Amino acid sequence: MKIVFILILGLILVVIFFLVFIFKNRLGKPVNEAVSDSYYFDPKGNKIIYSPMGNTFELGYTETEADAASFVVLSRYAGKDSKNVYWKGKKTLADPASFVMDSNRIPKDDLHVYFPSDSPDSLCVIEGADPKTYEPLPTLNNVYYHYWAQDTSSIFLDGKKVDADRATFVRLSTSIATDISSIYSIESSGTLNVGNPGATILVHRGTKPAGEAKAINESYARIGQSIAFSGWKNKFALLAFDQISSIRVVDERNVFVDNVLVSDGKRIEGIDSASLEIIDRDYFKDKTSVYYDAEKIPFANPQTFVVVYEEYSKDDQRVFYKTNVLEGAKPNTFTIDYASGIASDGNLSFKEGVLFSK
Repeated sequence: MKIVFILILGLILVVIFFLVFIFKNRLGKPVNEAVSDSYYFDPKGNKIIYSPMGNTFELGYTETEADAASFVVLSRYAGKDSKNVYWKGKKTLADPASFVMDSNRIPKDDLHVYFPSDSPDSLCVIEGADPKTYEPLPTLNNVYYHYWAQDTSSIFLDGKKVDADRATFVRLSTSIATDISSIYSIESSGTLNVGNPGATILVHRGTKPAGEAKAINESYARIGQSIAFSGWKNKFALLAFDQISSIRVVDERNVFVDNVLVSDGKRIEGIDSASLEIIDRDYFKDKTSVYYDAEKIPFANPQTFVVVYEEYSKDDQRVFYKTNVLEGAKPNTFTIDYASGIASDGNLSFKEGVLFSK
């Protein structure tokens, strides 16, 4: 038995060695290793191969149509020959005579600026962009998944021109922007993955309030006597106050404006700021009340309240789903099965807060 095991193991190692040898020998020398680790000649030097980081075994390879004699690499992903420009080994429509990767590593030719798309892997024309003056805007707050740029007349986001005043446009944070007359939210389109043109969009949200505009954190901004919010839970809110004297940040989703709590852009009166406690992602309490998703949970006892899991919670007397009491459920035995999503006290069972068996 031991001999059979050794023979099988040896055979497996031979097969692995053979496969690695075959894949490795698909590549010849790098075209220009100092510029790109992904473009290679074939072993005979007659063809251009694109293989990400030279890892043919795991990442594959593409045999391009490029002319090996005239092919030059311009970046890890870009290269051209006398007739075509290639991006990640695929032919593009860019003009090879004028195509460059500029000093900001932006792909351009004399007529167009291009946005690298992840799906499909290609170069997309940025409509309306001037190749001579197009440049990136500085990265804001170390967030690199928003691709902002400008030319002399327009602002661009993720490879798309946005409808905003170029001269007065200001990004207050990664979620809120203004220009001379308008306020905007910066949000995911919800239909495209990050890395594709239009994945992030600038949404016009109305007239900019009067007064100085200043970021509070990544989700909130103060504009005069108004508070703007944009976040994943609430796309946008603009709250007007008679007078703002002080602002205290609790966390990304919650701020006190004077003595009023603003949670996910919702104004909540009567919260005791001294005893406020963030319990879980969607729960908070003060000395008298408990809240879920900025709504008060009736009858909940803040002294004994605990979160069971996500929408389920309990205190010493009751079980809750979101802000609703689950009548008859016993808190001392109430648990949830994470795999099935079924919550039970051993007698009553609930699915998404609905009683379905006894």
